[in-house]
Amino acid sequence: MAQRNPVAHDEGSGAEAARKELETLAEQQGVRPITDFESLRADFWPEDESVDDFVRTVRERRRDSQSRSIE
Repeated sequence: MAQRNPVAHDEGSGAEAARKELETLAEQQGVRPITDFESLRADFWPEDESVDDFVRTVRERRRDSQSRSIE
C-alpha cells in the first residue's frame, strides 16, 4: 500500500503560499517584470580594471564584512 508523503505535500503547498505572498507584495509595491535587460546595467566599475579585479574586490569586502560581524 502506497503511503502519502506529508513532507512533499507540505513543501508544495508552502511554496505555493510563499509565491502568492510574494506576488501580492510585488503588486502592492508596484513591482513590474523587467522587460529591458539593459536597464539593469550599472556603471560602477572602472573600464580599465578586469573582471578578475572586480571578483577579487567583492571577495575581500565580503571577508572583511564577515570578520567584523564575528567580532
